[in-house]
Amino acid sequence: MVSRETRLQLVVGTLATACLLVAVTLTDRSTGGALLGGIVLVYYGIIFGGTHLYLAWRGEDGSVPADSRQRFLLTVALLLVLGAIGIFGPDSRLVGFRIDTYLAWSGAVILLSYWVLEARDGYLANCPT
Repeated sequence: MVSRETRLQLVVGTLATACLLVAVTLTDRSTGGALLGGIVLVYYGIIFGGTHLYLAWRGEDGSVPADSRQRFLLTVALLLVLGAIGIFGPDSRLVGFRIDTYLAWSGAVILLSYWVLEARDGYLANCPT
């Protein structure tokens, strides 16, 4: 039996893909890649965070605890901000390294922090007291 959360993910994924196809079709490719990059960022935000955002907004846990869902949404938001800075930000160097290098390392630190927090909470939830 398919869960409500899975059906919601299918609906969100289908709507996001349809919106992406319409946006890419209507976008003039001669204006540059920044606009298309922004469209793809919004698509990824909807795909990865849409279902979690809807269920968190409704206050439903589903198969994921509410605090874990909120951490995931924060992680997605931070990664989307880094992506937006990478697409729309300056293309320069800072202390000999490109800005993209700092953004990539920041993204890796964010992901690693998320995984460590999730592992810690999973351990504490299943740890006998």
